[in-house]
Amino acid sequence: MSVAASAFKRWAVSVGLPEGTAPLARMAGVNRTTLSAQLLRGRVRESIVIEACRSLGVSPVEALSSFDEYDELSAGVRPPLQVEVLSQVTLTDAMVELLARREEGYGELLRPARQWQDPPQFDSVRNWLDAVDPGTIRQELGDRFAISPSNLATAITENKLRPRQLVEAARIAHTSLTSGLAAAGVLTLAEAGWPEGAREHALSRLRDVALIELVQARLAGTHRGARRRTADQDAARRIQDTLG
Repeated sequence: MSVAASAFKRWAVSVGLPEGTAPLARMAGVNRTTLSAQLLRGRVRESIVIEACRSLGVSPVEALSSFDEYDELSAGVRPPLQVEVLSQVTLTDAMVELLARREEGYGELLRPARQWQDPPQFDSVRNWLDAVDPGTIRQELGDRFAISPSNLATAITENKLRPRQLVEAARIAHTSLTSGLAAAGVLTLAEAGWPEGAREHALSRLRDVALIELVQARLAGTHRGARRRTADQDAARRIQDTLG
């Protein structure tokens, strides 16, 4: 789930990155030891390529497409589907929109509460997968990457699907190959090709019933997360009590 170190070195030279490991690591936002270890193992994480691109002002999508592992990425960029855009609307922004509609005076008061932060947000990967899932996406991902259902569920819950897995999920869903990378925060929404203000525009066009359903879905996800945290805390407390 990375790119070949030899290909990374060739790419780094082609875009004018420094040859020394220390300055290259600084531009990639990692320490020298981390980069050296990855080069020694022969695989470099995609995040290093992306951060280096940002330092240079180069498109991360175009850069990743130059590696064999992602050679179809740039050709697979399309505008996001409406359901994908809405999948990245948070509970806060959906609630603000709902309250503003219910009481005209709330609109201006609540305007500063709008965040529109880039992912990853709570459940951003799960929400995206659920939005684009043709019904088999988890099964196919598990089969293609030899991941058990429980490990896959954990990776989805924790927003930790790897970049190759996210691209493959988008391929299965027949949507833009960069959308999963955006939902996981590997790429920003802008880098993934999303129009500016896409979420605000999509939310404003929702009918009241659809908006309420979106709020309900986000509340259900928040409730699920709170119950999971409570269960984890209780389990940790029981272990602590047992150990004394």
